[in-house]
Amino acid sequence: MTFVDVVTAHDTAVPELQSGMVLVNGLGNMRVLRSRTRDDDGWNCADGAAITDQDATNTDKWRAYEPATLAADLKLARELHDLAGERELSGGLATWDACSGRRCVLPRLAKIVN
Repeated sequence: MTFVDVVTAHDTAVPELQSGMVLVNGLGNMRVLRSRTRDDDGWNCADGAAITDQDATNTDKWRAYEPATLAADLKLARELHDLAGERELSGGLATWDACSGRRCVLPRLAKIVN
């Protein structure tokens, strides 16, 4: 599971853009919205370049986050990445399937998470 998978799976609702929000694309590029453009047709970003409203609201290209939400999603992605090497997860998703015939690893996973 990649960072982008975790981040995009979090929430599909499109928030209303406002100053301070962070736009993230599928490659991990980020744009921090600072203020409206002079013509009021887009946003000035922290990197000094503007982005149009049409581009900023393109959900196929960008995902908008409140800073706290992005930080929480990044923390979750980091924790999932750290768990990926645990022996209990080496069997893949089939280990979560009660019908797979394998012993249940959920109690062990709970210990790892805690």
